[in-house]
Amino acid sequence: MAIASPAPSGGARWLPVASIMFGVGWGANQFASLLGLYTERLHLGSGGAQAMFGVYALGLVPGLVLGGPASDRYGRRRIALPFACLSALVTLVLMAGVGAPWLLYAGRLLAGVVTGAVLAAGTAWVKELTPVSGTRMTALAVSAGFGAGPLASALVAQWAPHPLVTAYLPHLLIMLLTVPPAFRVPETRVARGPDGAGRQRFALSGVRNPAFRRTIAPVAVWTFAAPVSAFALLPAFVPVHHLPIAYAGAITGLTLASGMAAQPVARRLEARHPRLVARAGLGAITCGLLLAALTIAAGLPVLNAVTAVVLGAGYGFVLTYGLGEVARIAAPDELAGLTAVAYALVYVGMFAPLLLTVLAKAVPLGAVLTAMAVLAAGCLAYVSRQAPAARAAGPDAGTRPDVRECSAGR
Repeated sequence: MAIASPAPSGGARWLPVASIMFGVGWGANQFASLLGLYTERLHLGSGGAQAMFGVYALGLVPGLVLGGPASDRYGRRRIALPFACLSALVTLVLMAGVGAPWLLYAGRLLAGVVTGAVLAAGTAWVKELTPVSGTRMTALAVSAGFGAGPLASALVAQWAPHPLVTAYLPHLLIMLLTVPPAFRVPETRVARGPDGAGRQRFALSGVRNPAFRRTIAPVAVWTFAAPVSAFALLPAFVPVHHLPIAYAGAITGLTLASGMAAQPVARRLEARHPRLVARAGLGAITCGLLLAALTIAAGLPVLNAVTAVVLGAGYGFVLTYGLGEVARIAAPDELAGLTAVAYALVYVGMFAPLLLTVLAKAVPLGAVLTAMAVLAAGCLAYVSRQAPAARAAGPDAGTRPDVRECSAGR
């Protein structure tokens, strides 16, 4: 697939695309701070709300498979824009779930499909619109949406009537404002015909790159496993009795705001040596999981806030590292596809609250979190021993700005 030649239209052509990614991220995570309320109002069994939270990741896989390789083949607009429109419809399904709980599972599954498609296609689209800073812009937009969505829904649900309906109204407004401008953004990829070479491109060579298996995949799986433990698990085990919904939303917002604050630091560190970003992120995650175990043992909500900051910072570091390394090793026609595979690994962590809730029935949760910290420390040691990766093959591998940025200091 060839790069299109869009007519120049100012220096911020990427902004509407980043805005829809912000909106889709908002919609994907607005459910997180409502877990306790759903458990109380709908009388869900132990782990029921966490299952609704985790089923999102099941929908994400087909969404990423479609949004990544398909947008490499057919173009970014054809994937990102229709699925961004569907994000609002998914929110309507969740609003209807207050009267039919099965719709919550369906809505969360569909939210995963929509998010996967938009993140994979949108990340590549923004990078092609602004090669030097595209990875940074998408990471910030997604993190901002993930953090603002649950905070806003929690504040609305805490004080507004019919909270399990009105909490979703801000997302509908966000999508109404962000989607129309994105339709004016030019395409950056020329659709490829259904020839044999096109079909072959769905087999991603980047996945076979040793760097992906040894230095990206082991880090990516911790990206969400750590922060969701802070905001989707600990508020249920260390609750507060005054304003509990707002508290859950504040912890979610604090976690992801810390991730956003860490990303500029990670980018500066990345310019010196990308592997240091992974080490810093995994180190923070290890410490954060130990703090989470201490929070459970002490039963102090204030420690949850400290844990949220540390795990959020680790999230910001490893997300920046993962997206930067994928951009560095991906062949030109596989950028969105390889990004999709990386996001799939990232979202495996969404099952962490459900898994930990189940394990906590047999083993003390503090012990489980300590074991997770040991695993994260082992992963840190493994990644630190790996050799630097080779660059992507292709005629422009040495000239792409993100490749030069991420390779500095190697």
